[in-house]
Amino acid sequence: MFRLLLISLILAILVACSSDDSNALHEWFGDKNIAVSYEKQFKEFDISLKEAPVLGSDTSAFIVNPGFCAALGSVNGVEHTLYFELFSPLTPKDWTLKADSLFYAESIGGQIPEEQLNATIYWYWLKKEETEPDSTWLKFITKNDSSANINIEWANDEFLIPLQDKLPNGFKGTVKLELNSNNTVLRIVPHDTAGISGLRRVAQKIRVLDDECKQCLHAGARESLSVFFEMADIKNFDKTVVFAQLILPKSNDEANKNELENFPIPIYVYGENYYRIDSASVIDGHPNFAFGKSDTLKLEVTNSLRKDTLGFTLRLGNPVLQPDSLYFYRHIAARPTYSRYNFGSILNEAKLRIWFADYGDKK
Repeated sequence: MFRLLLISLILAILVACSSDDSNALHEWFGDKNIAVSYEKQFKEFDISLKEAPVLGSDTSAFIVNPGFCAALGSVNGVEHTLYFELFSPLTPKDWTLKADSLFYAESIGGQIPEEQLNATIYWYWLKKEETEPDSTWLKFITKNDSSANINIEWANDEFLIPLQDKLPNGFKGTVKLELNSNNTVLRIVPHDTAGISGLRRVAQKIRVLDDECKQCLHAGARESLSVFFEMADIKNFDKTVVFAQLILPKSNDEANKNELENFPIPIYVYGENYYRIDSASVIDGHPNFAFGKSDTLKLEVTNSLRKDTLGFTLRLGNPVLQPDSLYFYRHIAARPTYSRYNFGSILNEAKLRIWFADYGDKK
């Protein structure tokens, strides 16, 4: 019986489509109470937060593996500190760290650091002879054995770390390097173990210093913002929903700051039944940016209208180059920009746009 009905339906559609009268198909759909189209104009509704957004931040240190860039310094409320473990008795000498010269090139627009920057080194003597696993070593020692102020010099795409008169002879342990200059981040190319005598491993720790803004995201800081909207009051419609879109307007907060002013930052959205942007789409074009021509975030949420709560997680990605600079894309893709974007004001101005089915004369 079901197969017969299906065949009859297909034949009826074919007959209607082959008719010279273009209204025949619409009439047939109307008789069956099937939508013939969708309304071109959307209806817009206010949507309110169900609860205060939750800001999450991963402040644990991580190993900087060969092949990955490291960062040192602080800018836009994000601080980066480096740790170096030395496993053989050290004869102190100056270190030379190579700068990420491609990033600092004019074509990329990177900020050139000052020729001389003040920093502090802290050192922790090795307490045990056996090697600790990464998970243990990454917790680090909270109390340093000693410290000293130094001046890091920038010249010929290199950062000179003067340690010859600072570290004691025969030192084995961990050296912590902290930049004291504000609004400066030194980008360092993958480390070379041959360049630092006795180097076993390098780690980086990221800390967000911006405690005032509870709904700000900092790019390059491994942060996330969980958002939940109330749907119970607006999901009961007397028409069929064809498409639904959540709109978050542009943030005009003057405190929003982008380290690379001319490069937009993608906003990634994660959550069940929501429009998810995968990393591959960044190359082909990304619909949602911060610091772009239009910072409005548009999220397709059609399937989510059946639920009482609309929830998702926001993250900021790495900078996206302009179309005329795609040659540099693969080189800068792994390099974050240290930026600050406030979602607090726009979450309370969210709108839900809905396109309904059009049943022709039987609306």
